[in-house]
Amino acid sequence: MIAIELRKQNAYDTIKKEKVKQIIQLASKQKSQLGLAMAYYILGREYTIDQDDSLSYSYLTKAEKIFTASNDTTGIIHCCKLLRSHTRRADKNLPKFYFDRVVALGQKSKYPIDNYMYYLLIMACDPYFKPQPTESQIAETLNKTLKMIDTYPHFEYIRANVYKNIQEGYLRKQRHDKVLEFALKVMHHTNKKIDFMDYQYLGNAYLSLKKYDLAIAALEEAAKRIKIERPMALMRQRNIYFFLKRAYYEAGNLKASIQTDETYDSLVSVIRDNDRSVALFHLREKYSFADKEAELKRLALEKEIADSQKSLLFGGLIMTLVLVGIVLFFTIRLRKTNLELLHLQQARDKFYTIIAHDLRSPINSLNDMGALLLHLIREGKKQELDKVIQQMENMRQQTHLLLNNLFEWGESQYFINESLTQSKAFDAATSLQTLCNHYLPFAEAKGVSLALVLPSSLLLKADQKGFEIAVRNLLDNALKHTPSGGKITVSGSSSEAGTPNYSIMIADTGEGIAPEQLRYLQQVYSGKIKPEVGVNGLGLGMILVYNFTQKNKVNLHIKSELGVGSSFSIVWKP
Repeated sequence: MIAIELRKQNAYDTIKKEKVKQIIQLASKQKSQLGLAMAYYILGREYTIDQDDSLSYSYLTKAEKIFTASNDTTGIIHCCKLLRSHTRRADKNLPKFYFDRVVALGQKSKYPIDNYMYYLLIMACDPYFKPQPTESQIAETLNKTLKMIDTYPHFEYIRANVYKNIQEGYLRKQRHDKVLEFALKVMHHTNKKIDFMDYQYLGNAYLSLKKYDLAIAALEEAAKRIKIERPMALMRQRNIYFFLKRAYYEAGNLKASIQTDETYDSLVSVIRDNDRSVALFHLREKYSFADKEAELKRLALEKEIADSQKSLLFGGLIMTLVLVGIVLFFTIRLRKTNLELLHLQQARDKFYTIIAHDLRSPINSLNDMGALLLHLIREGKKQELDKVIQQMENMRQQTHLLLNNLFEWGESQYFINESLTQSKAFDAATSLQTLCNHYLPFAEAKGVSLALVLPSSLLLKADQKGFEIAVRNLLDNALKHTPSGGKITVSGSSSEAGTPNYSIMIADTGEGIAPEQLRYLQQVYSGKIKPEVGVNGLGLGMILVYNFTQKNKVNLHIKSELGVGSSFSIVWKP
């Protein structure tokens, strides 16, 4: 049945997910374990192609559990191969676990379809092989696989997949001529229905050999086909457009390269918006084994308590009281341990989610800029080179701020410590002058005016370090969203009439905040709702501003109008 499903995938048969879900319902009613396992496997594979990690992982783990219970090696191997790709970003031990399982079962199995899965790992030079397969071993394994196909003609459908995997192996060996050879074999020497991935592999092979016109033709066909064949596979679309813009650029078609880059950027933006849920999924999988171990310990402790309770029936009154005390002690300790574990897991997941959310975009951008910088240096295009260097400097400054925010936040344990900070009196005017002097060169480079309007002295009582972190993030946001020709004003005031009232305002003439996002921010800083990273653009910087206002008992007032600008006022009231 696995082989039949793989043959359907090779022919690119369309799978109706709703129909498969109906099969699951019928199989459950009839208690057909094999039917359930196959339906779960089909759905897991389909969601893998669409790159929906959480749904795919859920179905594949269900299928793998049933296959393991029935000792079905073919089902186990195919589930483990897909599960390995899902856990690659979660924890280094999980993909190694699934890799070892495929190797162990694939070597020993008496079924050719199982041996084939082991052969694929060798031909692809899987990174977990130590040492890596040599070129002679790759060729030897290819011959074994092709001989198996000749022996069992009903396995002809796997020939294309063999050629695809051996391309990965030769790519790791930097044998680009061999990569192109097998990419062309997929196109012309298999019975596979050619899809977008085949054209993408071919285009990448041409690109590596600097055959730019052929690369453009293949990648354009891949871009056209994926919108029809797999419209939900956004990350695969992004990869195609990344290589296509590079091919246009190398061929000298700058106009097409820029247009393709715009499409690439829009896909990156959509994928980045979904990164929070993906990051949460990988964090959950990273700690799933630890959670299971904690659950086993909890069950073992509960069993120990139950055994103690049974012994009470046979003891005297004194022994009964002693055992009841022991039971109570263990019960209280168990509850306390579970509660502490829950708090730590929530804090840990929150912290890692923020890291995934805020660092993914700048690091990816710096990687892309580095590649572009190398090409511009080779071509001697000084004007474009200066622009890229300025963009890299801006990105470096933003990344530096993110890393400082992460360090300060983790060091202060804001994410688990709810106690108030120690407030001390300090001169805010001096701190603001220092921060504005730091940001002045970046404002001038962007063409933005940065003005400071402060009294000679402005004594405030608060956590000075937290205050400077908050102002630094508000200045960074203002500079980020204010176009060239705009103005940023940092002002401070104090009122001694009656009761003292101090305020710090950071105002800009930037693009402003959308009404829905503005309402969300106002509700957060008025204390009506708790902030969540990624919701309505709320990043780590604004979370740190929120923490400062909460722990120093100050208010943050936000005003904004689209196209006019925004102002953030930190107000101290008695």
